[in-house]
Amino acid sequence: MVGITRLGTYFPRRRLDRSLIAKAWGGRASGTRTVAAGDEDPLTMAVEACTACGDDTPPVDAVYFASTSAPYLEKQIASVVATALDLPRATVVADFAGSLRAGTAALRAALDGVAAGTLGRALAVAADGRLAEPESPLELQLGDGAACVEVGGEGVVAELVGGAAISQEFTHFWRTDEQRYVQVADARFGNQYGYGVDVPEAVSAALRKAELPAEKVTAYALAAPDARTAAAAAKRIGANPDTQLVAPLTAETGMLGAPEPFVLLSRALETAAPGDFLVMAAYGEGADALVFRATDALPQARPRALADVLAGGIPVASYEKYLRARSILPADVGGEFFSTYMEWKELRQDLRLYGCRCEVCGLVQYPRNRVCHQCKARDRMTDHKLAKRGTVFTFTIDNLVGQVTEHPMPMVVVDLDGGGRVYMQGTDCAEGDIAVGTPVRLTYRRLHEAGGNRNYYWKVRPA
Repeated sequence: MVGITRLGTYFPRRRLDRSLIAKAWGGRASGTRTVAAGDEDPLTMAVEACTACGDDTPPVDAVYFASTSAPYLEKQIASVVATALDLPRATVVADFAGSLRAGTAALRAALDGVAAGTLGRALAVAADGRLAEPESPLELQLGDGAACVEVGGEGVVAELVGGAAISQEFTHFWRTDEQRYVQVADARFGNQYGYGVDVPEAVSAALRKAELPAEKVTAYALAAPDARTAAAAAKRIGANPDTQLVAPLTAETGMLGAPEPFVLLSRALETAAPGDFLVMAAYGEGADALVFRATDALPQARPRALADVLAGGIPVASYEKYLRARSILPADVGGEFFSTYMEWKELRQDLRLYGCRCEVCGLVQYPRNRVCHQCKARDRMTDHKLAKRGTVFTFTIDNLVGQVTEHPMPMVVVDLDGGGRVYMQGTDCAEGDIAVGTPVRLTYRRLHEAGGNRNYYWKVRPA
């Protein structure tokens, strides 16, 4: 049996009220968008989604990363994600890009690898933080987020029973190598003759391969430009959109891009019963469709409810603050240049997050050093993998340093579970979130930019 063993989702904590966007341009709108903070991007959100998928499992054999808005055009993000997860150097990695169905392409590669026996377990993680031009209709519709699917042959909660793909050139959404903002052609034409043709064709082909009538499917997770387009596609497939279509997240998050099919499937798995059939589809220059059957293992390993993942959002104070956080308006985000040599030298400590433990007295220390702070033993240190959870030992609020990501900036000293004390910046903090003794967890974030490159490091966020 090959299929999904775990599924984790992640949404940035910031929420931008669409009415703030509309007010800036003299219009009306309702609902909210999930928006990445100034220190977040698809790379950091992918690490969070993988952690949400389960950070208590043995190493996987492959990590496939999918995004249309990755922070690098030439640098493999999957390798960074695998290193941040402290996976072995022999882990297979690959990036998928260029289409909104990059996530399902990564998932198909993971499923095929497990089915062929070349992989035991694999992660397919999709993350997007797409930008739309200010004042454009698309600006109201996009949202940021990530989702990770673990694939394997044991402990399967959703077994793969069929799949199909359609390849078709069709200009609907695009962004050239010289453009920063997502472009969209005639939306109505694209929805009707692009999405409305390709997705039903792919889903119908997948159902035929699975020898499954459309009415026998419990839930259709159809990532679509809007709810009306998804409902029209469901009818064309032969499904009832009122009872079989997974409710979209448009009003709460916006269009998530590559991770959206995973997120909708996660919503379907929240209530699915063993034996239920679920269909997931993604669109982009054609379409992908996958058919799954929920197994008896699902009730004990359901994904975390999306309502819980989305809870505790922090409202963005103004539209202008959103523009500045996304560098649409200029912002001072400079920092000290960090050389490639130093990055390589400190990789195990700074990215894989290893400290050291004294062989004499047992004290765990970070950063790594040669002399024990407690017993003064010299060169008696062994590697110690730090936990990513802990409690606040002490903190201060820095009102002097201007930061796009967080102002004022919490500076937090954390006692980690299992030993070790770290001093890091706080992020995603509402008033009162950081106090002595409160639980926190480490999160991988963008620190600053310098020398034409981006520097990442761990920060602290409320648990």
